[in-house]
Amino acid sequence: MSQEVEKPLIFLPADFKGGPGDEPFVVIVRSREELNRWQHDRSPGLQWIQVEGLSGDPDTWAFAAQGTGDIPLDVVLSAPGSEFSDLYRLVDVLAVRDVRVSVPATPGFLKAVRLAASLGLPVRVLPGQPSAEAIAELAEVLACYLHDPMVEAPIEFFHSALAWMRGSQTGSLWIICEEDPAVFRHYDSKGGMELPRTARRLTEETSLRDFVKSHLARLIGEGAECATCPWQLLCQGYFKWPNPEYPCREVKQLFATLRAAADEIERDLAGCEAQPA
Repeated sequence: MSQEVEKPLIFLPADFKGGPGDEPFVVIVRSREELNRWQHDRSPGLQWIQVEGLSGDPDTWAFAAQGTGDIPLDVVLSAPGSEFSDLYRLVDVLAVRDVRVSVPATPGFLKAVRLAASLGLPVRVLPGQPSAEAIAELAEVLACYLHDPMVEAPIEFFHSALAWMRGSQTGSLWIICEEDPAVFRHYDSKGGMELPRTARRLTEETSLRDFVKSHLARLIGEGAECATCPWQLLCQGYFKWPNPEYPCREVKQLFATLRAAADEIERDLAGCEAQPA
């Protein structure tokens, strides 16, 4: 659901006091009642509804499948290794509105990605700083995305990273994963703004617009491996947040696999163009 936006996209909890006015926003719901109320909302700025903690509630999805309106849903799984079977409930919902599944890269998430992909659901993997076990599962997800003929919907972040390697202007991983605070701004119910993947609020000294640029510059200045990384423009220090000591060797291997796939696509296209009509 990531998109080019002229204004920052604001993420608000359903109990936020006040409102975004005409600004584009996403509302985060955590109860059946909140979802029922917001899926009928007609606010012009509402882009989609982020649903958290409701994957196991069958009544929620039965109601969503019967509802009217075209507001998309982003269903966030908190424990994908155990919640994956709940995704079957989204099939009927997908018939009446766009649905995406967001999956943190925690051990066992592969099962959720595979099932979502088999059901035709777009997937957004939230890699964070993946563990060794999660890296192994990311490699399997990438192989599934690249080679499984049954996968038709996008699997992010791989889908946009591959497009980037083929020349598309997707933005960095911070944009692809919807975590750049210059573009995607998260607020708590009291109006506090939060940094990506932390519960720490932004301080007055932290520039929203320059957060990613400053983060990468700091890494390079401190001698991090980002300085010579071939994927610096795409990653921009994404995998070095919040721990700047995170080792990226296995992540670089994932990018290398994507690069090889992009090169193979280019060769195939060149071969098709060279064939006589």
